[in-house]
Amino acid sequence: MTKQDSRQIGRILLEMGVLRQSQLQAALAEQRRNGGRLGEILTERGVVTSEDLSRGVALQKGLEWVSAESLQPEAEAVALLDAATARAFGVLPIGVEKGKLRLAVADADSLPLLGDLEGMTGHPVEPLLADPVALAEAVEKAYRAREEAVEAVADVEAGESAPIVRLLESILTRAVRDCAADVHFEPYQGQFRVRMRVDGVLYEIDPPPSHLAPALISRIKVMANLDISETRMPQDGRVEMVVDGNPIDFRVSTVPIQGGESVVLRILDRRSLKLNLADLGLQSGEMDQLEKLVRLPNGIVLVTGPTGSGKTTSLYSLLQSINHPDLKILTVEDPVEYELDGIVQVPVNESIGVNYASVLRTMLRQDPDVILVGEIRDPETAKIAVEAALTGHLVLSTLHTNDAPSTVTRMVDLGVEPFLLAATLEGVVAQRLVRCVCADCSEPFTPEADLLEKAGLNGEHGFARGRGCEACHHTGFAGRTAIYEILPVDDGIRRQFLEDPSTTSLREMARKRKMTTLRERGIELACQGRTSLDEILRETQGDTD
Repeated sequence: MTKQDSRQIGRILLEMGVLRQSQLQAALAEQRRNGGRLGEILTERGVVTSEDLSRGVALQKGLEWVSAESLQPEAEAVALLDAATARAFGVLPIGVEKGKLRLAVADADSLPLLGDLEGMTGHPVEPLLADPVALAEAVEKAYRAREEAVEAVADVEAGESAPIVRLLESILTRAVRDCAADVHFEPYQGQFRVRMRVDGVLYEIDPPPSHLAPALISRIKVMANLDISETRMPQDGRVEMVVDGNPIDFRVSTVPIQGGESVVLRILDRRSLKLNLADLGLQSGEMDQLEKLVRLPNGIVLVTGPTGSGKTTSLYSLLQSINHPDLKILTVEDPVEYELDGIVQVPVNESIGVNYASVLRTMLRQDPDVILVGEIRDPETAKIAVEAALTGHLVLSTLHTNDAPSTVTRMVDLGVEPFLLAATLEGVVAQRLVRCVCADCSEPFTPEADLLEKAGLNGEHGFARGRGCEACHHTGFAGRTAIYEILPVDDGIRRQFLEDPSTTSLREMARKRKMTTLRERGIELACQGRTSLDEILRETQGDTD
């Protein structure tokens, strides 16, 4: 590799003579409107070819570029890597020189993954950049002639062949390193899609060939101790794996679909779990409110928000803040995501009748001080939670509602009498997770006038956006933080329960109590340049006050 070029890809393509300034400005305008990579926008608009873009990226990254005509691999080099792995990684071994494997790659962003191939081939890798279209054709041509590929595919279908094992491990390793929350394996008729959710957004990666889908899914099911022969019913399991010396748990869910089985692996990485209230993104005053709620001797505290909004992390952090030997804390969860030292955790198992309500009823005979219920999802669980609070227990749980005031209405809809709710509910915390502007490529930015109008803003603020770089996978965002809407229940709110428990009246009462809404808290972060205004408006669409 030569020294990297600090110029932007658009400038490089201009100086190569394959792009005009007007074309560049039009593409940049589209990027500002819709996001995405500039190179992809240019090729989609047809103003540069994929080969031109590949040559430009090679110059920018300091890589040797190899033309389509030069993609003539030596047989000995091809033999170092099986066809499935070459297709999955988008690479082609060209030859071995001075002990190094010269490896043509389609995507410069995949360079961090090439370390996996060094272990597979037994050679340090020297990457060369090639046009993705030409490289894909060369890979198919190079491996088509190898009779061994036929035998390899047959072995792969059994799900236990070495290439499949290595391929799955490489995908999961990449997901952990990219801090993904989930990995989705989705086979369709004639195609196979693999996606990862990073910072709440799904990204598609280069998928393995579609004929490998059954083998990869079978391998996952074997690792999760699931029934391989059962493809008509959903199954759940867990996989343990060591990545970079750290134990990682994957929660596995399979669902039968047209064309095979869809598999989702939820990544449970204890390293990424922050169980300190100070790490949750709480603003001034919010931490005091939460600590006051969680130290109450009895009552109900509810955390609400959509799936993936960080409710479990918030609850775990609250428990950890009061986790002392003088308190007995019990949890019932579906499933137990992370093991907490000093806390008794019970998993739900619906298949044998162990549900939230039955476990919660049993918990009350275990002399607990604090009880965490993973979710209140039915009238029976809601009723028992109220009974537990009335008998001197602090109950923490979650609901799926848009904001704090609507949580009260939801509990009434589940059959809880307003007078019982008024006697037990101590506080509601609504939350969302919003993406943070990438610190590596952040730049000042003024949002469009219509966004400012929707947010009720005028004048100058410290808005920022991410330009897009390798550190943030060219999204402009890296990491997430939480925004909160906290509603402590006082006597005035309790009287409102009894007079009119509707969401509208409760929201009006909460605003009179100076409750900061999710949207207001998010706009504060956007004005500080920590997130984008459109991200806040998108995540708080239900908050129109």
